Amino acid sequence: MFLFMGLFTAVAVHADDPAIPHPLSKPPSLLTDPNAELVDQPIPGIKPNGKDSESGKLSNLGDEANELTPFYLRTGIGLSFVTTVNYPDFGISGDVEMQPGFATGVMLGAQFHDNIAFEIEGGLLYNSVYQNQLDGVSATDMTSVSNIQLFQVPMMGNFVFRTDPLADSKIRLVAGGGAGGIFRQVFITGGPNDNTRSQTLSAFQGFGGIQINPGMPDLMVDVQFRYLNSLAGQSVPSMSIMGTVTIRF
Repeated sequence: MFLFMGLFTAVAVHADDPAIPHPLSKPPSLLTDPNAELVDQPIPGIKPNGKDSESGKLSNLGDEANELTPFYLRTGIGLSFVTTVNYPDFGISGDVEMQPGFATGVMLGAQFHDNIAFEIEGGLLYNSVYQNQLDGVSATDMTSVSNIQLFQVPMMGNFVFRTDPLADSKIRLVAGGGAGGIFRQVFITGGPNDNTRSQTLSAFQGFGGIQINPGMPDLMVDVQFRYLNSLAGQSVPSMSIMGTVTIRF
């Protein structure tokens, strides 16, 4: 018993003595810097802790913050053109030649594929015509017509298709179309009293143009030609040239 205790004490003393290495320890490599700071190696399968881990977490958070969601908001403004037609549904007879007006739009969409997006659109198109262009135009229950104003408010669901960047540039081709409804209201000025008439119809539209990325991944600029008309009822072929700005968020 005393022999065993003495042997155990001797081994313990030698294990703590740097001059007498443990029989199971490995000799240091000749290439090892004796002044280098000792760093614990991570255990396989366990994430490291400490400064490196914290900086890694911050880096990952930064990368996630830089990633864009598929959702975007687009707003635009441009010119509106209406072909020369008559408006029997509004009690107007004779061809009405509308002047160029303005068009605006707001779209909320999701870019669920790099080349395909779906968006919901609301907008306003305004056109008017004045007395010197109303020869031969008359309206029901009115003795004279001096001014006609047309307001169109479309509410559409669109699919948007865009190409990959052309020749490694920041330009893409864009095309799409949609369907929904349109609210129209006509203000007729004249005698003996002014009149306001409106209708709501199903509608469709198509558009095409170019999309430019100015260098920021969350910003895009489009220039589009758009065509809008009703599916039934009063036909009012409406065209617009619109510039839009898209913000990804």
